[in-house]
Amino acid sequence: MKILFVSAEVAPYVSVGGLSQVMYFLPQALRSLGHDVRIFTAKYGTMDETAPKKGWDFKTEFTGLHVPIDDDVDKSIICNIKSLRNRADKIVSYFLENQEYYELRANVYGYRDDHTRFALLSKGCLEWLLQTSQTESKEEAWFPDIIHAHDWHTGYFPDFARRYPRYQHLLENTPLVYTVHNFSLQGNYDFRYAQKEKFDYGQTLLAPLTDPLLQEQNALKRGIITSDAINTVSPTHSVEILTPEYAEGLEKTLHEVRGKVTGILNGLNTVKFNPSTDKNIKRLFSKQSFVRAREENKKDLQKQFGLTPDAKRPLFAFCGRLAKQKGLDFIIEVLPHLLVERPDVQIVFLGSGEERYRLELTVLQKNFPDQIGLYLRPDFHLPRKIYAGADMVLIPSLFEPGGIVALEALRYGCVPIVRRTGGLNDVITDFNPATKRGNGFSFKQKDGWALFGTMVEALTTYQYPRVWKALVENCMDCDFSWNHAAVEYDTWYKRVLREKNHASDEEEHALFLAHAGRIKPN
Repeated sequence: MKILFVSAEVAPYVSVGGLSQVMYFLPQALRSLGHDVRIFTAKYGTMDETAPKKGWDFKTEFTGLHVPIDDDVDKSIICNIKSLRNRADKIVSYFLENQEYYELRANVYGYRDDHTRFALLSKGCLEWLLQTSQTESKEEAWFPDIIHAHDWHTGYFPDFARRYPRYQHLLENTPLVYTVHNFSLQGNYDFRYAQKEKFDYGQTLLAPLTDPLLQEQNALKRGIITSDAINTVSPTHSVEILTPEYAEGLEKTLHEVRGKVTGILNGLNTVKFNPSTDKNIKRLFSKQSFVRAREENKKDLQKQFGLTPDAKRPLFAFCGRLAKQKGLDFIIEVLPHLLVERPDVQIVFLGSGEERYRLELTVLQKNFPDQIGLYLRPDFHLPRKIYAGADMVLIPSLFEPGGIVALEALRYGCVPIVRRTGGLNDVITDFNPATKRGNGFSFKQKDGWALFGTMVEALTTYQYPRVWKALVENCMDCDFSWNHAAVEYDTWYKRVLREKNHASDEEEHALFLAHAGRIKPN
């Protein structure tokens, strides 16, 4: 298949969040299955600082692309299209080039006109596909069999493609699929507090690119409505979003389209996250030989966080954003009780975020200086040292669509303690000491004492070295590589293609019968 990804950020060119990593690893994994995968994104000014440019030369694909602002094609925004083939993975990326909206901006996100910038990205891609289909022969033109858009930034794409008269025939037989990585981000506007008269039902045409009304139109909702198929980044989350608790105000819309919603778990970069080759950790190890190595890594980690080095002391860890979503309130509520009852227990925290959590953790550390270690700022290398040395990682999230921290921890034999939600529910199986099956510990309630009980259960298991060794082996035996995710995406794409072709055949048959005079068309 020829697959085109449309995304606001793509690593290694720009990398703000997890979306860029998906755009880096999933195309590679799909390419290994034989697919021709290409990516369409914007050429940001920040790429001059972040992209590895050695030996990479942009190729001009299209100069003077007139992207219509509205129905009047005489009013347009002028862009260029450039391409770059990544020498490492051979993936071709296309970049929409425009000085005003991309190259002269210092950041990828965070501007008042983000709605215009990302609507332009979608419309620019459509206009490029339209122009190349009209100017190049079928033999010369590269045209996708399926188009895969990601998150709210590209929710405009299927809406323009299916409703905008200029593009309706261009992709009428091409499936448009849509992945939502985060339902809480729906556009450059807080739709939860929109006035009733400004509520966007997602049924009208999108406003012109420079019209203020565009900001009040929900890109995520429109992408969900107009796409042929939708997926979330875990099977459990695809069910959770049908409830008000997780739907972020879109439960009615999601119920209406629930037949086209599925869930596919994100993968893990098993080359980067590999304890047998990772230069960030003190001592390398594998599933066959990890006991002594993890003990040394633990002592190294304890020293780094200012704790007494002792491989026998149970060491918990928290690694992530300091935010309510991550369950920090549960940890802060019960941690003093646990540390008083178990003075041998230690815990380290890594992450940045809300000031109130930073202050509360700082106070806790002053009360338990030999049991709590803090590093409350971003660090891209320290997480792997934590996974390689800590015994358990706490992930008591209120919601967690994907659960990447659990995947990373399992790879290094660090046992996850999770709340059953989203991808965490799909990844973690409770450990049974009798059968020695399972790869972690979990609880369901949104309650600090449920977390407390689960931590005590884990500490009880930790007292039995042979049983704990079996649990760590189970963790390291898990395989959540992108190759598995790619196979699921491959199956999903093929199913959507079949359904699209079947629908097209039925429409053609209905038209034939209508023209033959047997039935009246609807």
